[in-house]
Amino acid sequence: MLKDDMIMKAGIIHILDSSMSMPVLSDYPIDLGSDLCDFLKAHIERFTESDDVKICQFSDESPTMALIRDCTPENFVETSKELAVNLFQIMNSNIAIPAADIALLVFSCSGNDYMALLKLNYRTSYTHSTKQLENGNSNDFIVHRALLPAQGQKLSEASL
Repeated sequence: MLKDDMIMKAGIIHILDSSMSMPVLSDYPIDLGSDLCDFLKAHIERFTESDDVKICQFSDESPTMALIRDCTPENFVETSKELAVNLFQIMNSNIAIPAADIALLVFSCSGNDYMALLKLNYRTSYTHSTKQLENGNSNDFIVHRALLPAQGQKLSEASL
């Protein structure tokens, strides 16, 4: 799917930091302004157009599939919360799964509606720090925990 062919319809972000005892769930959809839309569309395009894409599907008996199938504009926020809580429980029972923000998105492309779940792993980077000392400045590097990967960076993703 090419980003120019996508129309974003709804989105919400939940915080799934396994160092906390519970997820931080949003009660409101996000404002899908043009910069954010471009960011999200670029990630969707990146993984849907990748040679590494893996096609999968939920079984008809899957509780996750039932949630997705029953998702409507009226229950989008509540459905997203249920999916986030389920993923958070899986993450907490598997310590190898890193903490992340998740973006649950509904978009259309070529006349079809899709739901995407982007798991945006936190990443560590560095920034500078300046301290004023008696005889001048002292510059140093400090760890900066960025929440979202840049558009060109790989993220964990699953298209639902």
